[in-house]
Amino acid sequence: MSDTAAESPAPTADEALHTTLDMPFDDAVPFVQIEHELADFETVRVTRLDEMIEGMLGHDDVERTALIVVCHPEIAYDALSIDPTLAGMLPCTTLVYEREGDDRVHVHHVSATKAIRDLGCAPGDCDDAVDDLVEKTGDLMTVVWENIEEHGKE
Repeated sequence: MSDTAAESPAPTADEALHTTLDMPFDDAVPFVQIEHELADFETVRVTRLDEMIEGMLGHDDVERTALIVVCHPEIAYDALSIDPTLAGMLPCTTLVYEREGDDRVHVHHVSATKAIRDLGCAPGDCDDAVDDLVEKTGDLMTVVWENIEEHGKE
């Protein structure tokens, strides 16, 4: 890998959403989940990765980390309309986590639809439809993110 490639993340990673919250982790997870639901995302699952890893592997050195897995019906419908195999890249996931020595809770989201675009997962003749899907997802997630930032800060 060249030095330039190592320094420049792919567009999907570069455009990821990140913020921090002024609340305890145990309050942040349901707060972030509800903000998604208020924007019509359905919660598929909330999983505590740290608890899963400790329970299955015995490692107790993982910081508290939760995955909030959600899906929006319009995004799902549009993705399936482009190509049914794109559903394998859904749903959307937002990560809530802590870092040692940091008193803030972090919230991070990488767009599944941007990954579909950047990985070239859709058939070659669907670029415009994928661009529309990315735009719709971005618009919906912008609402979620603005609300998280507005209501999650002191």
